Amino acid sequence: MVHAVSRDLLLHVCCACCLCAPLEAFRQEGIEVTGYFYNPNIHPLLEFRRRLKALRVFQESDSIQIIYCEDYGLRDYLKNVNFEEPNRCKDCYILRTTETARYAKENGFSSFSSTLLFSIHQNHEQVRTICEEAAARYDIRFEYRDYRHLSQKSHEIAKKKMLYQQSYCGCIFSEYERYKDTTRFLYKKDAAEKEDPALGGSERCCC
Repeated sequence: MVHAVSRDLLLHVCCACCLCAPLEAFRQEGIEVTGYFYNPNIHPLLEFRRRLKALRVFQESDSIQIIYCEDYGLRDYLKNVNFEEPNRCKDCYILRTTETARYAKENGFSSFSSTLLFSIHQNHEQVRTICEEAAARYDIRFEYRDYRHLSQKSHEIAKKKMLYQQSYCGCIFSEYERYKDTTRFLYKKDAAEKEDPALGGSERCCC
Protein backbone atom coordinates (compact mmCIF):
# COMPACT_ATOMS: atom_id res chain seq x y z
CA MET A 1 0.00 0.00 0.00
CA VAL A 2 1.37 3.42 -0.96
CA HIS A 3 0.82 6.16 1.60
CA ALA A 4 0.27 9.72 0.49
CA VAL A 5 2.95 12.15 1.61
CA SER A 6 2.92 15.88 2.20
CA ARG A 7 4.77 17.95 -0.36
CA ASP A 8 5.81 20.89 1.80
CA LEU A 9 7.70 19.70 4.85
CA LEU A 10 9.20 21.63 7.76
CA LEU A 11 12.26 19.65 8.79
CA HIS A 12 13.78 20.26 12.20
CA VAL A 13 17.56 20.38 11.62
CA CYS A 14 19.81 19.50 14.53
CA CYS A 15 23.03 20.14 12.58
CA ALA A 16 24.38 20.47 9.04
CA CYS A 17 25.91 17.00 8.98
CA CYS A 18 22.63 15.27 9.86
CA LEU A 19 20.81 17.21 7.13
CA CYS A 20 22.89 16.08 4.13
CA ALA A 21 21.61 12.60 3.26
CA PRO A 22 18.03 12.92 4.64
CA LEU A 23 17.47 16.05 2.56
CA GLU A 24 18.57 14.12 -0.51
CA ALA A 25 16.22 11.27 0.34
CA PHE A 26 13.20 13.53 0.89
CA ARG A 27 13.83 15.28 -2.41
CA GLN A 28 13.98 11.96 -4.23
CA GLU A 29 10.38 11.46 -3.02
CA GLY A 30 9.42 14.81 -4.52
CA ILE A 31 9.01 16.48 -1.14
CA GLU A 32 9.78 20.18 -0.85
CA VAL A 33 11.81 20.71 2.32
CA THR A 34 12.26 23.82 4.44
CA GLY A 35 14.77 23.54 7.26
CA TYR A 36 14.05 24.73 10.80
CA PHE A 37 17.05 25.35 13.05
CA TYR A 38 15.69 25.39 16.58
CA ASN A 39 18.19 23.95 19.05
CA PRO A 40 18.23 25.62 22.49
CA ASN A 41 20.03 22.53 23.74
CA ILE A 42 23.34 23.40 22.07
CA HIS A 43 25.94 24.70 24.51
CA PRO A 44 28.21 26.49 25.10
CA LEU A 45 27.65 29.65 23.06
CA LEU A 46 30.66 29.18 20.77
CA GLU A 47 29.50 25.66 19.91
CA PHE A 48 26.04 27.00 19.11
CA ARG A 49 27.61 29.53 16.75
CA ARG A 50 29.78 26.86 15.08
CA ARG A 51 26.75 24.73 14.24
CA LEU A 52 24.76 27.72 13.08
CA LYS A 53 27.62 28.74 10.79
CA ALA A 54 27.99 25.18 9.46
CA LEU A 55 24.38 25.22 8.34
CA ARG A 56 24.90 28.53 6.57
CA VAL A 57 27.98 27.07 4.86
CA PHE A 58 25.78 24.16 3.74
CA GLN A 59 23.37 26.63 2.16
CA GLU A 60 26.19 28.04 0.03
CA SER A 61 26.17 24.79 -1.95
CA ASP A 62 22.43 24.08 -1.71
CA SER A 63 19.35 26.17 -2.36
CA ILE A 64 17.35 24.89 0.61
CA GLN A 65 15.39 27.50 2.53
CA ILE A 66 16.15 27.44 6.26
CA ILE A 67 14.39 29.26 9.08
CA TYR A 68 16.88 30.11 11.81
CA CYS A 69 16.17 30.57 15.51
CA GLU A 70 19.44 32.30 16.31
CA ASP A 71 18.83 33.20 19.95
CA TYR A 72 21.13 31.25 22.26
CA GLY A 73 18.70 29.05 24.19
CA LEU A 74 20.44 28.39 27.51
CA ARG A 75 17.62 29.74 29.63
CA ASP A 76 14.89 27.98 27.62
CA TYR A 77 16.78 24.72 27.87
CA LEU A 78 17.31 24.92 31.64
CA LYS A 79 13.71 26.00 32.15
CA ASN A 80 12.22 23.09 30.20
CA VAL A 81 14.62 20.20 30.64
CA ASN A 82 15.08 18.08 33.73
CA PHE A 83 18.80 17.52 33.50
CA GLU A 84 18.74 14.53 35.84
CA GLU A 85 18.91 11.20 34.04
CA PRO A 86 17.02 9.42 32.57
CA ASN A 87 14.61 12.20 31.51
CA ARG A 88 17.01 14.80 30.18
CA CYS A 89 17.11 13.63 26.57
CA LYS A 90 13.37 12.97 26.43
CA ASP A 91 12.63 16.50 27.64
CA CYS A 92 15.04 17.85 25.04
CA TYR A 93 13.33 15.91 22.24
CA ILE A 94 9.95 17.26 23.39
CA LEU A 95 11.24 20.83 23.51
CA ARG A 96 12.59 20.82 19.94
CA THR A 97 10.11 18.65 18.04
CA THR A 98 6.99 20.09 19.68
CA GLU A 99 8.13 23.59 18.78
CA THR A 100 8.73 22.39 15.21
CA ALA A 101 5.21 20.97 14.99
CA ARG A 102 3.74 24.18 16.39
CA TYR A 103 5.67 26.38 13.96
CA ALA A 104 4.77 24.14 11.02
CA LYS A 105 1.07 24.26 11.83
CA GLU A 106 0.95 28.01 12.44
CA ASN A 107 2.88 28.79 9.26
CA GLY A 108 0.95 26.67 6.78
CA PHE A 109 3.20 23.67 6.30
CA SER A 110 1.55 20.35 5.51
CA SER A 111 3.87 18.28 7.67
CA PHE A 112 6.99 18.20 9.80
CA SER A 113 9.83 15.84 10.67
CA SER A 114 13.26 15.91 12.32
CA THR A 115 16.83 14.95 11.49
CA LEU A 116 16.97 13.47 15.00
CA LEU A 117 15.44 10.39 13.36
CA PHE A 118 18.61 10.10 11.28
CA SER A 119 21.00 9.88 14.22
CA ILE A 120 22.31 6.50 15.34
CA HIS A 121 23.08 8.06 18.73
CA GLN A 122 19.55 9.18 19.65
CA ASN A 123 16.67 7.18 21.10
CA HIS A 124 14.92 6.65 17.79
CA GLU A 125 11.65 5.19 19.05
CA GLN A 126 11.34 7.85 21.73
CA VAL A 127 11.80 10.61 19.16
CA ARG A 128 9.21 8.98 16.93
CA THR A 129 6.65 8.72 19.75
CA ILE A 130 7.18 12.32 20.81
CA CYS A 131 6.77 13.54 17.23
CA GLU A 132 3.56 11.56 16.86
CA GLU A 133 2.22 13.14 20.06
CA ALA A 134 3.18 16.61 18.82
CA ALA A 135 1.43 15.90 15.50
CA ALA A 136 -1.77 14.95 17.33
CA ARG A 137 -1.54 17.99 19.58
CA TYR A 138 -1.26 20.45 16.69
CA ASP A 139 -3.28 18.47 14.15
CA ILE A 140 -0.49 18.27 11.58
CA ARG A 141 1.02 15.39 9.69
CA PHE A 142 4.28 13.86 10.91
CA GLU A 143 6.40 12.40 8.14
CA TYR A 144 8.18 9.48 9.78
CA ARG A 145 11.34 8.10 8.20
CA ASP A 146 14.01 5.82 9.60
CA TYR A 147 17.11 7.27 7.98
CA ARG A 148 19.69 5.74 10.30
CA HIS A 149 21.06 3.67 7.43
CA LEU A 150 22.14 6.94 5.78
CA SER A 151 24.45 7.88 8.64
CA GLN A 152 27.75 7.08 6.94
CA LYS A 153 26.63 8.62 3.66
CA SER A 154 25.67 11.85 5.40
CA HIS A 155 29.06 12.09 7.09
CA GLU A 156 30.78 11.53 3.75
CA ILE A 157 28.76 14.32 2.13
CA ALA A 158 29.55 16.63 5.05
CA LYS A 159 33.23 15.83 4.72
CA LYS A 160 33.21 16.64 0.98
CA LYS A 161 31.44 19.92 1.70
CA MET A 162 33.99 20.61 4.47
CA LEU A 163 31.25 21.10 7.04
CA TYR A 164 31.94 21.28 10.74
CA GLN A 165 31.14 17.93 12.38
CA GLN A 166 30.66 18.08 16.12
CA SER A 167 31.82 15.39 18.53
CA TYR A 168 28.98 15.49 21.08
CA CYS A 169 25.20 15.76 21.01
CA GLY A 170 24.77 19.36 22.05
CA CYS A 171 24.02 20.13 25.68
CA ILE A 172 26.63 20.91 28.30
CA PHE A 173 25.96 17.57 29.98
CA SER A 174 26.65 15.60 26.82
CA GLU A 175 29.84 17.63 26.34
CA TYR A 176 30.94 16.61 29.81
CA GLU A 177 30.16 12.94 29.16
CA ARG A 178 32.07 13.06 25.87
CA TYR A 179 35.22 14.71 27.21
CA LYS A 180 35.39 13.82 30.90
CA ASP A 181 37.93 11.03 30.34
CA THR A 182 40.02 12.68 27.62
CA THR A 183 42.25 14.78 29.88
CA ARG A 184 43.38 12.92 32.95
CA PHE A 185 45.86 15.46 34.30
CA LEU A 186 45.02 19.09 34.90
CA TYR A 187 48.40 20.32 36.05
CA LYS A 188 51.79 20.11 34.39
CA LYS A 189 53.39 18.62 37.48
CA ASP A 190 50.89 15.72 37.52
CA ALA A 191 51.52 14.96 33.85
CA ALA A 192 55.32 15.15 34.26
CA GLU A 193 55.25 12.66 37.12
CA LYS A 194 53.36 10.20 34.94
CA GLU A 195 55.65 10.65 31.94
CA ASP A 196 58.97 10.35 33.85
CA PRO A 197 59.51 7.19 35.98
CA ALA A 198 62.02 9.09 38.05
CA LEU A 199 59.25 11.43 39.10
CA GLY A 200 56.93 8.66 40.18
CA GLY A 201 55.31 7.07 37.11
CA SER A 202 55.57 5.83 33.54
CA GLU A 203 52.14 6.50 31.99
CA ARG A 204 51.89 9.25 29.40
CA CYS A 205 49.29 11.98 29.52
CA CYS A 206 46.44 11.18 27.12
CA CYS A 207 45.25 14.72 26.45
